[in-house]
Amino acid sequence: MSGRDADRTFEGTMSARLDATLCASAILIAATVALAGCGGDTRRAESETGSNEASRPGIQETTNPSPTGPVRVTRITDPARRAYVTRVDAVCRQVDPELAAGQDRVGNSADTNAQVTAYDDTIALGWRELGRIEAIPTPPGDGALLKANVFEPVRWQLELRERMSAALARTEVATLRRLRAELDNSTRALTGFARGYGFHVCGEA
Repeated sequence: MSGRDADRTFEGTMSARLDATLCASAILIAATVALAGCGGDTRRAESETGSNEASRPGIQETTNPSPTGPVRVTRITDPARRAYVTRVDAVCRQVDPELAAGQDRVGNSADTNAQVTAYDDTIALGWRELGRIEAIPTPPGDGALLKANVFEPVRWQLELRERMSAALARTEVATLRRLRAELDNSTRALTGFARGYGFHVCGEA
C-alpha cells in the first residue's frame, strides 16, 4: 500500500468513526427530546407504578398496577385537586405538539450544530412550560408536595438536558449515554408520581 493509499484509508476510517459518533449522538438526543414533557421529561418513559399517592385524600385507584397491563389510572375526588390537574394537563396538551415538532427538527438536522440548536429550542420550551405550570395555584396543602416531586425534579432535568446539549456539541457520546441514563431514572420516578397524583396528559407515556 502506498503512502497516499494509506492516508486515504486512514481518512476514510476517521470519517466513518465521526459519522457513527454523530449518528449515535443524534439518536440519543432525539430519544431524549421524545421524553420531554411538563417542563422536563414526565410523559415519555415507562412508568414506575409503585407510587403511594393513591393513599392520599382525594385520590382513588381505578386499576391495579401491572408491569405489562394497563397504565395505573387515578380518580380524583377532591374538587380543588381536580381543577388543578385540569389546568396543568391543559398546558401539557398545548405544548405537546411543539415538543413533537422539536423532536422532528432534532432528528432531521443535518449536522451537529443544527442538532444542538434544535435541542436547545426544546429546552427553552421546557423552561417556559415549567414557568406556566408553576404559575398555577396549587391545591391547599399540596404546595410542598408538588414542589418536591414535580417542580424541583423538572428543573433538575432541564439542567441535565443543558449538560446533554453541551456534550452533544462536543460529540461526547459516552457522556450523553451517562446523562441519558440519569434522565431516564428521574423520568420514571416523575412519571409515576404524576400518574399517582392524578395527571392524565402530563402523566402519559
